[in-house]
Amino acid sequence: MANTPTANKKVKKEWILFWMVVPFILLVLVFHYLPIAGWAYAFVDYKLGKLPWESEFVGLKNFQLMFSSISRLPRALRNTVIPNTISLAIAWLPVAFAIFLNELRSTRYRRIVQTVTTVPNFISWVMVYGLMVGLFSTDGMLNTFFLSKGIISQPFNLLNNINISWTLQAVMGTWKGLGFSAIIYLAAISGIDQELYDAAMTDGAGRLQRIWYVTIPGVMPTFLVQTVLGISGFLSGGMDYPLVFGTPLTNPKLENIGLYSYNLFRDASYSFGIALGIMNSIVSIALICLGNTAAKKVRGESII
Repeated sequence: MANTPTANKKVKKEWILFWMVVPFILLVLVFHYLPIAGWAYAFVDYKLGKLPWESEFVGLKNFQLMFSSISRLPRALRNTVIPNTISLAIAWLPVAFAIFLNELRSTRYRRIVQTVTTVPNFISWVMVYGLMVGLFSTDGMLNTFFLSKGIISQPFNLLNNINISWTLQAVMGTWKGLGFSAIIYLAAISGIDQELYDAAMTDGAGRLQRIWYVTIPGVMPTFLVQTVLGISGFLSGGMDYPLVFGTPLTNPKLENIGLYSYNLFRDASYSFGIALGIMNSIVSIALICLGNTAAKKVRGESII
């Protein structure tokens, strides 16, 4: 087929799009695939400044250390799994919040609520910690108010209460990302065919019935995708919250795998830390495959 001006113009546009994507592909290769070469350090006794072949080969010794008595991995694993399980149990809250926003009749009020609830996602954990200290510390605003009103006789320190450390971590993480996560579900709701709502109204369905039979099934595929992505990072607990909110009293329940890995590198246990990262990556891949299989059984099709 002869080349036509229209065909040549189309090919040119496709090449322009390709070259626009190339920088992002290079960034992914450099920051996500190239570091895999560093896994070689997990099999040697690495000393700073040496190359892998210049270090003593120790085989699987660093992997065996994970299950030894000197390892804090079991505690870090517990401190990662339990808060993530609580977060998974309340992962439906952004969906409910998105539906609530969608049902608001006042566009202006909806925009205000969405803006206010999205802002915390862009606030650092350090600033959130400062806010929490101002509210919940022994000389914070709430303790001062309750003591002045005689509601309590002694001040309480919510942030140093080890009994609620896991729950507080999960709740704080959900609160911080609630508004931002709701944006995804609002986009999914906007993609639902309006004729489905019209048909439901014709059949006499009320607002709650339309939510239950139209809106929720419409956002369920998006929710399953987000859930599978969350499961894939089940053992990749971020260290931001434990690092900022951790105290000598709460660290036994806040030091998760992320913070544990950070502490290993800070203590110059490089090979052990890299071995831990390898195991974490393998488990994450296995979890996302399991999550994808479960999603396939629920939806009838896989998401990846």
